[in-house]
Amino acid sequence: MKFLTPDECRAWCQGWIPFSDHGVPERPRTDRHHVIGDIPPGYAALTSFCQSLDVALQPRRDCLMWVTDFHIFQENRHLYYALRRFHGDNRLLEDAPGHLFLDYEAPALVSFLQVAILNGWDAHLLPSEGYARAFVSHDEFVEYSTDEDNVALVETLRAKLAKPKPAASA
Repeated sequence: MKFLTPDECRAWCQGWIPFSDHGVPERPRTDRHHVIGDIPPGYAALTSFCQSLDVALQPRRDCLMWVTDFHIFQENRHLYYALRRFHGDNRLLEDAPGHLFLDYEAPALVSFLQVAILNGWDAHLLPSEGYARAFVSHDEFVEYSTDEDNVALVETLRAKLAKPKPAASA
């Protein structure tokens, strides 16, 4: 696992992730197979949800979790920094908001994702293969999209969401 600065995150995404005017990834595309819904409430449901989202972003070589907005609500930074120090990094979230997980580091991805959701942060999940993407919002919803070859992943994730929004009609 590595922690990346904003410039390193942009370099890692260069050429395959579109960016907003603020220099952060755009949210998942709604013109692809897409689901948006509420993140399930409760700590037990949250663990299962984070594991399901991790599975929906596989197979992959690695996955970038880029925290793009924080300081929105009361946070437990102590918990976050304890987890970060465990993985060998002492920098501030502001200085290195990217969390790059290798394929075998799924348990660490799930842990950091869970802490991000509990702290009310916005985070983009960007697997290296690029066929699927997710965005977790501080407003307690998730957006997920995938390509035509992975439609079943959308429906599997939709079943895990607390209140999935109806699919947009064409």
